[in-house]
Amino acid sequence: MRIIRTLILMGAAGLLLPSPPEDKTAPAAGDQQPSTLELLTSAGAAASDAASFCSRQPEVCAVAGYLTERLTAKVVYSASLIWGWADERTGTGDGGAGPFAALRVAGPVPDSVADPGNPGQSTLELDDLIPEWRGPVAEGGQDS
Repeated sequence: MRIIRTLILMGAAGLLLPSPPEDKTAPAAGDQQPSTLELLTSAGAAASDAASFCSRQPEVCAVAGYLTERLTAKVVYSASLIWGWADERTGTGDGGAGPFAALRVAGPVPDSVADPGNPGQSTLELDDLIPEWRGPVAEGGQDS
């Protein structure tokens, strides 16, 4: 059902896009436009066909759902990067707190083992990776 909602939202976005201007020099082919009743009947038939599509093709819907989830994750991550970049550029924010600012590590964290034979291994602890908390700036521009 998520893919159907996504298609409906994309269709609504397509309807809101502006139409190109009409070409006055083009021949008047296709002046016959469908009536409102024909448009509504076609839309109803397409909606009923789309509603039963996942019952007819479950594997296609599973792949489309996976792709939709991946695309959604990419969009949210990209928005977080842009948010952080814009926040750093203006200098007014809290250091890039976008949609992923509240992410927390869940589950067991492996111990950091420094291997002198492998200089590429990170020796940072989890506490080293978490930035220091900064409170709000008090009035007058001074940190409290």
